[in-house]
Amino acid sequence: MKPCRLFRPGILKAAGTAALVLALTACSVSLFPEKQPQRQFSLPYHFQADSSSPQAQGGVPVLRIDRPRASGLIGSKRIVLETRPNELAAYGSVRWVTEAPELLRDHLLRALREDPRIGTVVSDDSGAASQITLNSSMLEFQEDRAGDPRRVRLFLQAQLVENGSRTVLATRDFRINIPLQSDATGGSIEDAVTAFGRAADRLSAEVADWVAGVLENY
Repeated sequence: MKPCRLFRPGILKAAGTAALVLALTACSVSLFPEKQPQRQFSLPYHFQADSSSPQAQGGVPVLRIDRPRASGLIGSKRIVLETRPNELAAYGSVRWVTEAPELLRDHLLRALREDPRIGTVVSDDSGAASQITLNSSMLEFQEDRAGDPRRVRLFLQAQLVENGSRTVLATRDFRINIPLQSDATGGSIEDAVTAFGRAADRLSAEVADWVAGVLENY
């Protein structure tokens, strides 16, 4: 009598392949754990327009606010640090909810719309007709750890341009410095985000005063 064959070669091969797949799957789980979810922050908004300011008169031109130009880390969703003079880095596990130039444009848009002196304000992606454009370059938008105390720096070069003739009506540089409300050696990402918001609020107030003055004489 021939001996009984309990397993066929094909079955043994399939079983070995399945075991190998399971082993590799287990290794991939242990070697490549899931990434921790990123925290996302919006730019805090606490701007308050001066309610005693006179209302814009009829005939005030419609103002369009363009998204500021920016490059590198400054133009990204990263929350930027200056660890040493002229050396930029970024927080590792946190992001802005959208790219920083868009955050700042929307902050300015909201603030200037609330200012009674300025009249109608639209954004560059609205497609609405306008007579004057505020365009700008955002050269700094970072937490400065190189100085003492730590602070947020915002540097915006702005110009007001008449849309029809492309005439430059006015230019101005805005430099904002806001210390973090924490110990210079400590502090948290929440402290930094709060300071970024305060810097944007102060910028909005200065831009609103400047724009209102230019439009008054337009």
